Amino acid sequence: MLTILSFLIMLSVIVVVHEYGHYKVAVLCGVRVLKFSVGFGRPLIAWQLHPFQRVRSGKENPQQNSVFNEQTRSKSLPVADPSKTVFLISAIPLGGYVQMLDEREGSVGQDQLQFAFNQKSLRARAAVVAAGPMANLLLAILLYACVQWVGQLQPSAVLGHPLAGSFAEQADLRSGDRILGVKVLGQDTQYQSTATFKEFINSLINAKAYFQSEQPSVQELGATNSSVLLPQMVEIAIKRGEPLNTDAPQGEIGDGLDTTTSLEDILNMSPTQTLRIDLSRWRVSEHFQNAPQERLQALKELGLTGPRRAAIVSSVLEGGVAQNAGVKAGDEILKINGQSVADAQELIQIIHESVADSQAQSKSGASAVLNWQIKRKSAGKETLLTLELRPRTIQEDGKSIGRVDAIIGGSQELVFKRLGFWDGIVFAGRLTLDQAMSSLASFKSMVLGQLSWRELSGPLTLAEYAGKTAQGGWASFVSFVAFVSVSVGVLNLLPIPVLDGGQLLYYLWELFTGSAPSAVWSSRLMRFGLGVVLLMMCAAMFNDVLRLIG
Repeated sequence: MLTILSFLIMLSVIVVVHEYGHYKVAVLCGVRVLKFSVGFGRPLIAWQLHPFQRVRSGKENPQQNSVFNEQTRSKSLPVADPSKTVFLISAIPLGGYVQMLDEREGSVGQDQLQFAFNQKSLRARAAVVAAGPMANLLLAILLYACVQWVGQLQPSAVLGHPLAGSFAEQADLRSGDRILGVKVLGQDTQYQSTATFKEFINSLINAKAYFQSEQPSVQELGATNSSVLLPQMVEIAIKRGEPLNTDAPQGEIGDGLDTTTSLEDILNMSPTQTLRIDLSRWRVSEHFQNAPQERLQALKELGLTGPRRAAIVSSVLEGGVAQNAGVKAGDEILKINGQSVADAQELIQIIHESVADSQAQSKSGASAVLNWQIKRKSAGKETLLTLELRPRTIQEDGKSIGRVDAIIGGSQELVFKRLGFWDGIVFAGRLTLDQAMSSLASFKSMVLGQLSWRELSGPLTLAEYAGKTAQGGWASFVSFVAFVSVSVGVLNLLPIPVLDGGQLLYYLWELFTGSAPSAVWSSRLMRFGLGVVLLMMCAAMFNDVLRLIG
């Protein structure tokens, strides 16, 4: 129920804002708006404003330029005033539309021509069409800004155990290092503050983008060896040696994230040392922000496993390896085979790498035995236990890894971050612009075949994420609505007939040629655009079904 309700709320907000953008600019440009509908199909409720009154929906009578004909007359519901907009809520809540007075859609009396959309100037028509997508982008900025004004808890930039042999490990980054700031050598004169883990990742992404745009390529340098790369050095200020608090209560997945730290305290800290990391061999896809798989791959290559989490078992699978060995939810793992475990990330790595050597595995298919030293809290008492587990072996990405059938990861430190009025707007504007550009880049890559169409998401996936973000709190839900609003705005600006961007493309043609496309070409392009949109919808629905079935 929450999933359906949150999806409908999200969709309604985005549709109403989009159509209101068209409606408001049309009114300002002197265009008469006949209908403003949320949803398609049969109208369920119809009313007019100024004064507010319910009316009965019916077929338009073009001869009288009226939204309702004589059949709509009723003793209980009055006939609509043809000079005012009729607002509708229709049966199919998957979009909406604004119907304007237009000679192309019906006859218009001489006294009404001045209010017809097709009689307005090219600039006015373009403004009306562009207003919908622009309203979606403005909505995203407002929603993102609201989240920043109110503030929210975010994972702090305290690192988990880096992957073995990764760039992060080679730079001597360790579990528990708090990243205080990042400086791009050759660009920045001072450190950019990174109080949250997301800020730390974004600072590295921005540094990589700077190097790629500013440094000449190997070919431009005339290098004969393609492996020759210019160094791309980033300096990181860290605070090392802080203990991890594991006393926060643990429960189901997602609980226990209540270890908070003051943002002011973090920003006032002095670094204990600085480290340098070379990003020259770090490959970052242009789809990093939009494609989850690309993002995971980039972070994995860098060696960052996420914010530090306690080595605590959140839950165990019924009948799995961990449960059969006596492991319970809430157990904290102190040592594995006598070696101390720094955090959940290191524990997961040890489990994955516990598979036996290839010769032993070819004979038995079993993984190594792990002796877990566990601290268990029960009824206010702590008990130390030693349990023996033999992880089962599975294949993942062509490699053998160990699994214990448990979800591992306890509390992580959170920092409360809030921005002022103008800072919040600037942050929201930049985030909206970045997402819009990333969406455009993704669409371009899909057309060129550089990005799989499997990345397209349909209504089922959107509904699923709407429900999940609603469960995560108002801030996550509002941020998701903003994200979808950006996507809708960008999608509508694509130069595809039947979309707003396609109409703007017609106006661009009219601007340079002095006349609109012919009726024949308009009809052909409309059919082509409709086919493209239907193809995209089918692909998105197909991807949704594939995700649901596994």
